Amino acid sequence: MRIEQDQDHETKRDRVRRLLLGPLEGIGFRFPKTMDPEEGRKRLDRLADELSYMSDANLRRLFEAMRSKGEGRARDFWPSHAAFVALAQVAQPRPLEEMPGLASWFGSAAGRAALAEGRLVEEYRWWLAKHRPPLNPQERRIIADRAGAAQSKVARLRERIGLRLPVDATDREWLHAYETHQEAARELVRRGQAQGEAA
Repeated sequence: MRIEQDQDHETKRDRVRRLLLGPLEGIGFRFPKTMDPEEGRKRLDRLADELSYMSDANLRRLFEAMRSKGEGRARDFWPSHAAFVALAQVAQPRPLEEMPGLASWFGSAAGRAALAEGRLVEEYRWWLAKHRPPLNPQERRIIADRAGAAQSKVARLRERIGLRLPVDATDREWLHAYETHQEAARELVRRGQAQGEAA
């Protein structure tokens, strides 16, 4: 199955094919003969769409990383979707705002509850690390504990700054990162609420 490369009207998908999938096919990557060619094409299209956020340079880096990751006895079958995505995250983490489900989750009742209960930043950070919401009571407890500790630290640091007391540079950086994440998460909640009101 040849991956077509037409640079005249190149789409994001085409760019991923040109810089990553085409070169991998060129060194011999293929699907097993038992796979329907149409199914193979759909899998590669889905992968190209998912990796289209990456820069040209990082797609080339991903090619170098994946060229030795072929599967099967001859190591010439396409690696799994998960293998591509995992190494892509190392080469260039996907922007959180582009992750499937993120905007809808923060824009839903779950995001509003996290805001109201003071867990918003820690749930946002959970998404940063795990690329998914907390799924069970233990994960929700971890987030609640982190949120409580973070809120205490924020209050203490803001009080010191308000009183013009010395604050360690590391603590100032921590507070800045917290406030940056807080604003990003609140914006996702606001956007979701606005979309809900518009609908």
